[in-house]
Amino acid sequence: MLNMNYFPNSRGNYLCRSLFALLSVTTLSGFFGCRQPLEVDSFSERATATTELPKVTTAKPLRQLLLQKTEQPGRVEAFSTTHILAKVSGYIDQQLVDIGDRVNGPKRDQQGNVTEAGQVLAVLTAPELLDERMQKEAMIVQATSDIAQAEAAVEVAKSASKSAEANVDEFIASQQKAESEYQRWASESERINSLATTQTVTQKLADETRQQMLAADATRSGSAAKIRSAQAKKNEAVVGIAKAQADLKAAEAKLKIAEAELQRIRSMCDYLVIRAPYDGVITERNFDLGALIQAAKSSEDKPLFTIVQTDKIRIFMDVPETDAALVESGRKALIKVPSLSGRVFEANVTRTAWALQSGSRTLRSEIDLPNESGSLRPGMYANVELTVAEKQDALTLPKAAVVVVDGQSYCMVVTEAGEVTRTPIKTGIRSATDVEIASGLAGGENVIVANAAAFQDGQSVQMASK
Repeated sequence: MLNMNYFPNSRGNYLCRSLFALLSVTTLSGFFGCRQPLEVDSFSERATATTELPKVTTAKPLRQLLLQKTEQPGRVEAFSTTHILAKVSGYIDQQLVDIGDRVNGPKRDQQGNVTEAGQVLAVLTAPELLDERMQKEAMIVQATSDIAQAEAAVEVAKSASKSAEANVDEFIASQQKAESEYQRWASESERINSLATTQTVTQKLADETRQQMLAADATRSGSAAKIRSAQAKKNEAVVGIAKAQADLKAAEAKLKIAEAELQRIRSMCDYLVIRAPYDGVITERNFDLGALIQAAKSSEDKPLFTIVQTDKIRIFMDVPETDAALVESGRKALIKVPSLSGRVFEANVTRTAWALQSGSRTLRSEIDLPNESGSLRPGMYANVELTVAEKQDALTLPKAAVVVVDGQSYCMVVTEAGEVTRTPIKTGIRSATDVEIASGLAGGENVIVANAAAFQDGQSVQMASK
């Protein structure tokens, strides 16, 4: 018998099968004596029917909640890290804490005023500062005495002014009396002169009367001079008051300067006591008891202690430029810490730098996280899964359904006639598996979702049964 095996994977194989079938029918007909006509068309139709169209897997766009996330490495840092430097020079007289010690910061009321000072970390000693403080205290006493002396001088000047004013009044009264005497003798002299002309009285009496008038005039002139002298002394007393008051103000200013100097030196003495600025843990100590500490010249100097705040920590992460525009305060984040057996913490983005770093083109973002238990420690490594975009009822397709050519996104839609149509689309946010279709599809299309790039526009396909 003829071999009827074939491999229906090419047009040549289908033709070979048809030729074998034709020969077989002709031979069998001759063998059995059958003379039935050969139906060549039926074989052609059967050959065409066995040519199957490519099967494709399709799906309709789905509306769902779409979350776009990015996962970035992060690092755990203390919420605050403070390097405590010496403000004044001195020897370490007391060292009260060491690394790993928990310390307490100052207590404050609702208005922010300190009600209890922070815990003492170390005490320095500097005898020269104590001597200077004693000197400033003595200057306060001296300035206070100067003020008392100046106040007494003001009172003396005021008394002198009152005395001079009284003398002026007295001399004015004397001058008025002298003026009156002069007027009286002037009138009397005129009258006596008239009588002397008629020889009613003697010339001697007239001359005596005239002398009395001249004496009254001299007394009047002397009184005027005394008034001027008393007025000058009064003015001098007024100037003395002004000078005494100026001296008093100068003494008061010296007192204020002395008080300010004393306050300054007291503040410098307060720097001899090193206190904790907040609740935290000492992570660094660089000096021992008795060491000479020089006043720090800059923040780069070696610190006495380093303290970190641990009740709240910061998670730092750098988001790439592709997602940076979507990161903003309040975005949800999941923090996974590998060293804590993958423990996950939920939080929100607290702040971003807004501007990208010029070197790495990344956006510095921070997450504040409570850490009352102290399980998170500065320096730990973390993975941050950040939700950068969220959209309700988004029209979506699987990522494999989207084809990108020269920056333009397409999807392959299968029509009712079984033809592939390349349909331009615009995409939006995307999750790990799905892409938002912002425009280009209505939602009822059959879209090829597997190996979409392998199909051409206008190609005939067969949708796989679901």
